[in-house]
Amino acid sequence: MILQTLCTRQTNLKKFIDCRHLSYYMKRPNPCSSLYTKKNNHSLSSLNRSVTSVSSITFPSWFMALSNSTPVAYAQQFIISFHEFTGTPWWATIMLSAVTLRLVITLPLTVYQHYNNSKLENLSIEFQSTVKEIQKEVLKSLKLNKWPENKAKRVYNKAVKKYWNELIVKENCHPAKSTIVVWVQLPLWICMSIATRNLTLMLPPSDDAVVRFYELTEGGILWFTNLTAIDPTMCLPIIMCLSNLLIIEVQTQSRNKEPTRSQKIITNVFRGLTIIMMPLSCFLPSGVSLYWTASSIYGLSQNLFLLSPQVRKCFGIPKTPYNNEHPYKYILNKTKSKLRIS
Repeated sequence: MILQTLCTRQTNLKKFIDCRHLSYYMKRPNPCSSLYTKKNNHSLSSLNRSVTSVSSITFPSWFMALSNSTPVAYAQQFIISFHEFTGTPWWATIMLSAVTLRLVITLPLTVYQHYNNSKLENLSIEFQSTVKEIQKEVLKSLKLNKWPENKAKRVYNKAVKKYWNELIVKENCHPAKSTIVVWVQLPLWICMSIATRNLTLMLPPSDDAVVRFYELTEGGILWFTNLTAIDPTMCLPIIMCLSNLLIIEVQTQSRNKEPTRSQKIITNVFRGLTIIMMPLSCFLPSGVSLYWTASSIYGLSQNLFLLSPQVRKCFGIPKTPYNNEHPYKYILNKTKSKLRIS
């Protein structure tokens, strides 16, 4: 069945093998090798080898191990089932599956992250008065007991840390809980990206994989009609990069609190990673770039959505002094001021 399909569409298969995103992983043939010099003498059946043979030779072992992992297999089956259930074209399947997962999994976790962060912010404001009291007690003990300065500093730091830990345990808002989105969203994004790439590379090899591959070659829209090929205009990588940069700027500009030095460093690191990802995505199939772009646009929309005071109140997120009553207007004015636009 596989050989018959490949023989009838030999031209399309050649385009697939010559495609830039596949050649990125291919071992280039040695002109001196006998396989290279005698390839024109092969029969049609020899040229059109099985997909299993091509996959085992073409891709490095680490990529094959990752693409054949159980989490990626579940993600790939989810995309296929979503396509069969909804009956949508492949470009819509990739976009809608990305949005669906973000809505079902990451949106509730993001809401909880905002809830936890707001509790921490309010707690830290209330804690300032306690810190002053601890500082007075330490200074008093320093004078009465004639402690060395180093000992007084150790006692002060230990008392502040102990009381802070007791508070976050009491209020059930440990800072580690605010990282839950990263620990869930990042593996999900990686698995879905590799699963989408598997579809564009006929992995794992099977008759159905070949059929889906040819569907993907005509399953795009607008300028990226072939989802197995690289975006010729590079528009998808550019849109993805701009969306991610906007997410960072929205999160930065929405706060009326001056960021700390560590926060500035983290923000610049994420900006750098976003810019680095753009040239990397230029060598990926349009299907993967489309998934990344859809996920980024959704992320930007979600961030803007959760800035609304009405939405935050609806989700039960506590109000803090660092939130704005008119966040969108505040971001616009702050951006204009930063860019010196009147």
